[in-house]
Parts: sequence; structure tokens; C-alpha cells
Amino acid sequence: MRKTKSDTKKQDASFIGARLKEVRKSAGFSLQEVAERLNRDYGSNINKGMISKYENGIHEPSAGTIHCLSNIFGVSASYLMCKTDVPNDEVYCEESADTGHMIKIYSRYNPIDGGKLEKGSVEFIPSSWIAGGHEFFGLRINGSELAPRYYDGDVIIFERRSKVPSDSVGLISMGKNDAFLCHIVRKRNGKAIIPLDRRIKETFYTTEQLEESDVHIIGVAIQVRRME
Repeated sequence: MRKTKSDTKKQDASFIGARLKEVRKSAGFSLQEVAERLNRDYGSNINKGMISKYENGIHEPSAGTIHCLSNIFGVSASYLMCKTDVPNDEVYCEESADTGHMIKIYSRYNPIDGGKLEKGSVEFIPSSWIAGGHEFFGLRINGSELAPRYYDGDVIIFERRSKVPSDSVGLISMGKNDAFLCHIVRKRNGKAIIPLDRRIKETFYTTEQLEESDVHIIGVAIQVRRME
């Protein structure tokens, strides 16, 4: 989620919002239904209020959210972004291996030793996602501890970032331990780290403690890919 700043950004967000609203109503979805589909099918943590903010141009949805919404509505991402007026124009389709950008998949991730890559496993993301130097990687879920949000075999696509928006799932590591999924909740004088795996204890750090700690924020989850 990116908060709009310049007049151009505000105008872009307004156009995208209007297109989202038009497509949603045409597809017969309520705001609540769209939020539920994003959360259930793509591992998001979005409510209907955030969808409303997207539609009203208050916030511009991320590239990953646009991609997920395009799948839900059955239109191209470029159509939602107002780059074309043809809902399913194949010229603008960004989902194939021929036009996409290949990213590596990890079975575990650790910033200390680099983690473990799955040999021969890759995923493709739209090439437009990497514009401006953005980096992405995938992490495969092993086990059922994160169900029902994530299931064994799911691949979560992460954007490498040191900050996690409040409506997202982050990947962090502590010390030499492997990275794990969590929500990072901002508090008045610090942040609470709430693991999705309930076997890992929730922790709270003041701002000063966080700066001096061995906590590493690695990335933010933008999409989950599930095998049918």
C-alpha cells in the first residue's frame, strides 16, 4: 500500500479507484466479498474499508494487490491500472513465463547463511513489478502450522523491504534463526511482533530496543500461489 503524495499520483490513484469500483460492481461483488476473496485466496489481511479507500483514490493498491484483484475480477492488471480500455487484451497480459520475470524459491530463508533454495523451482511475476529496482523472492510453506491462512506447499511471493505496512504479513528473522511470518503491529512506543505460527512467542520491542536488536525485517508478502 502506497499513500499518494504528488498531484500526478493522486490522479492516477483516482483513475485506478474508479476503474476498480466499476469492475467490482459489474462483477457483482460487495466490498466485503472482495476483501474475503483476497484474504482467503491470496493470504492478504485486508478489510472492506481498505478496498473502499482504493476505490476512492485515498490509497493506491500495490502491484501485487492489483494482480490478485485482476484474477478475482477476470480482467487484466493493465485494465485495472487504466493502461488499456480492453478488459482482457492479451497484449497487456503480464502473467506468462514469456513476458514475466523469474524469481527463486526458498524452502527456508535466513539472512545469515542465505537459507536454502529449492533446486529447479522458480515462479514468474509480471516484469512491471521490478520497475524501479524492486526485488522479489518466493518462500514455500512446509507444514500446516499456518493454516488456514497458508497451507503446506503454498509459495508466498515477497517483496524485499525493511518496512511492513500495517495491512500485510512480514517475513522477519531473529538472530541466527530462520525467518518466520508475522504481523508487525505499531504501538505507541514500539512494535509488537505477532508470529502467524502460534508456537512462536509474541514479542514487544520499544523503538530503542528494536534499533539495537538482532531483528531483521526481510520482506512483505504480496501474493500466495496455491497448488490446486
